Amino acid sequence: MIKKLLIFILIPLYSASLLQAQESPEIRGLKSINEDVIKAQMGFLASDWMEGRQSGDKGERMAGDYIASMLQLYGVKPSGDLAGRGSGQDNQDRTYFQNFVLLKTLPGEEQVMQIRSAEGKSIKVTTLTRDVDFTIWATDPAYELTAPVVFAGYAYKNDQVRYNDFSKLDVKGKVVLKISGFPKFIADKMNPSERYAASVRMDSVIRAMGAAGIIEFNPAARVVGRPELPDYLNMSPAEGPQRPGRPRAYYSIPGKQINDAPKRAVISVKSANEILRGSGINLEDYISKADNNQAVSLPPAANKEIYIKTNVITSQVAVRNVIGIIEGKKKDEVIVLGAHYDHVGMGNGFIWNGADDNASGTVGIMTIAKAIMESGVKPEKTVIIALWTSEEEGLHGSRYYLDNLEFPLTNIKLNLNYDMISRYITDSEQTKVTMTYTDKFPFFKDMTAANLNKYGIDLLVDYQPSNDPPGGTDHRSFVAKGIPVMRFKPGHREEYHKPADEISTINWDIMEKIIKIGFLNIWQLSNSEW
Repeated sequence: MIKKLLIFILIPLYSASLLQAQESPEIRGLKSINEDVIKAQMGFLASDWMEGRQSGDKGERMAGDYIASMLQLYGVKPSGDLAGRGSGQDNQDRTYFQNFVLLKTLPGEEQVMQIRSAEGKSIKVTTLTRDVDFTIWATDPAYELTAPVVFAGYAYKNDQVRYNDFSKLDVKGKVVLKISGFPKFIADKMNPSERYAASVRMDSVIRAMGAAGIIEFNPAARVVGRPELPDYLNMSPAEGPQRPGRPRAYYSIPGKQINDAPKRAVISVKSANEILRGSGINLEDYISKADNNQAVSLPPAANKEIYIKTNVITSQVAVRNVIGIIEGKKKDEVIVLGAHYDHVGMGNGFIWNGADDNASGTVGIMTIAKAIMESGVKPEKTVIIALWTSEEEGLHGSRYYLDNLEFPLTNIKLNLNYDMISRYITDSEQTKVTMTYTDKFPFFKDMTAANLNKYGIDLLVDYQPSNDPPGGTDHRSFVAKGIPVMRFKPGHREEYHKPADEISTINWDIMEKIIKIGFLNIWQLSNSEW
């Protein structure tokens, strides 16, 4: 009787294990990706307890601890700093954290800007008023600058549409005066993320040209800065504009050289007109033509110089990436799966929970890590799981990681980046997603299409190969190093960078689909030669 009972118990167990053994690793991984798993992680990372996950603040620290504990639960090994306890070889275990320091710089009390112009044998000096006529981006260290100024229109260059504000300008050693934003014909085609990325690219172009500074203005802005808000007008901040209420800080990674980036300032249109006075430049005529992609010849400003003097308050901020590793059979071939887990914090009665931006991408990468471990098979290539800090302050987490690798940069074969993967493009386009990838690998498109079809994942993909994949998030750090990238992104909705980016707005179905196709692609790429 006992023998029969044992057989009765063991047969179902044997059948279940046999069935599991017959499942492919991909199927086992896919089964671990579901709405419940995603919601469980999102519910914590996008909660008020995280206080908006501002880089270096308590909330981001707690989020980092949570991510590390989940990676440990999934079986992902730590690949951050050495624990470093003691002086011997014992206790030299890895942690999940890559610690480093950012410099946080705020403007000091003394900020001076003057327009100096030669008028006959005399020099006219116009001293502008801080937070009325000008504001200066605080950068470390403080500086004093005198340089000629040149007007560059929108200071925009795009060879594809044959537009170039710099075609006849020499900006080396000069301050570039520019209109904020982009010509209308190109701005209308860009979302906020693309405009940010284009701004960063143009800053790099201007820097490469040797400009000493960049001053921009909005033709509609008669004053700059914000008026002082007396206490009696701020008794109920939650009923007012949704602003953090913190002074704007500049964050940077400490370097071995003095920061030589062009100095930045914003001025009023009144100040801009004073610089342009006597140059023969008709501002309204230039804007009208530039907005319609008509050629405009820009003469230099009329013998004007800009003088700027600043002082700053700079402090250190301790931050950390969360780094895990799934060791493959090949240690010298690495795929990095990354997403930033920081956001913009809280203040003035609001919390920026950043559910879509970017708790969604963070959970996406964590869930792919879980799926790889659930597959039960060691991949051929090594997979790094990286959750970045300080993306919102300038992609600093991913930049620091790549600049401080413990293995050759050439070992990294690909970066998959997830940033904002949980919203429909529109409520009527619930399956559409953009896939941006390095055009050196056209088979990425065929592989993705085949996986979508084989596993019945209902996504309508807009494939966008590029030799310089655009965007304003951490994959750009990899692009800058010549590393191939892949990125999936659905909608960029109106809650972007607002307290309304809450978990209640998440579209769970498209998020789950993007995680699944990411896992399938990475599984294939980590187990094949390409």
